[in-house]
Amino acid sequence: MDAATIVKRVRALSGVTRKELAELAGLSPSTIGRIEHGALDPTWGTLSRILEATGYWISGDTVVSTGDQTAIIAARPVLESLLASSIAAIAPASTSMNATTRDISRSVVDEWLGRWARAGWLSDRADVDDVVSVAVSAGNAGKIARRNVARRNVVAPDGWRALARRLEEAGIDYAVSGLVAARPDRATARAVSPVIYVTDPVLAVASLGLEETAPGRGALLIAPGEDELTRVEIDGGIRFVSRAQGVLDGFAGSGREPDKAEDTLRSLLAVPA
Repeated sequence: MDAATIVKRVRALSGVTRKELAELAGLSPSTIGRIEHGALDPTWGTLSRILEATGYWISGDTVVSTGDQTAIIAARPVLESLLASSIAAIAPASTSMNATTRDISRSVVDEWLGRWARAGWLSDRADVDDVVSVAVSAGNAGKIARRNVARRNVVAPDGWRALARRLEEAGIDYAVSGLVAARPDRATARAVSPVIYVTDPVLAVASLGLEETAPGRGALLIAPGEDELTRVEIDGGIRFVSRAQGVLDGFAGSGREPDKAEDTLRSLLAVPA
């Protein structure tokens, strides 16, 4: 796969203009254009900047998400600050990172914020479209399917709420995420295939005698990659991640989830304070 194809694919996956890609990577728009037209064969350093700035890497003959959850961490406070004025959180979580996450991720988080600032998405004049761009960028980089963590898809015949209660009764630390966690009525909302963070998915399956199923079916039990289980909100007796985390995990989902996540985020931001 040549450089022109790589850059075109990155732009298509990210949904950004040449100018935005250039700003994210700290390059000139003309450089991006020349690479795409085959007039410039970039160094590996330049190509790496483009890939890193969008959260992708080359896998075989294609471009895929790196599964970088630090992008989600960087975007979360941006969304939380806006959603807090639109929705009264039941148990607002702190936007600060815990000590371990801070040590590992602070510089990477700052890199993401710097990229989005260069693209104009974090300026004083930023609008809803800019916030959506931040969420899309974070979700693309932190795709759930690409995260290097343990996971198990399990059958939830009585629904995700019943599964959550079984986890609670077994003393297993958990937090429900995905778009259901972003809904104002999340305690009673229905969800076909929710994401549930648990400390150890393999142990949870064994402890509860859960039946495993194919990816995309049932509920996904996934281990936290960062601080997802330290920032929990209780609603209706169910442990949820923050709404910002939930909607970002929606952007990080597969299939039509990112489209639904955009609709959900725009709806949340449209709620008057």
